[in-house]
Amino acid sequence: MRREGFIENFIVTIVASLILIVMGMIYFIVTLFIVKFSSALIGYSPDANWVVVSAAIIVAGIMIGSAIKNG
Repeated sequence: MRREGFIENFIVTIVASLILIVMGMIYFIVTLFIVKFSSALIGYSPDANWVVVSAAIIVAGIMIGSAIKNG
């Protein structure tokens, strides 16, 4: 393989990874807001740790479901 091709592929991989990480963080924050808003809507005030755990479980389930659907 050419050296230029290897470097180009490596840079594309790094940029794609950074974009996916940022998008994942944004998706998690939005899900966190939805969980917090919906719990406040029904009059429940959970501890912040439980809200984060709930959002993490929801995001993990959606990611696994998406991987199974596309797989």
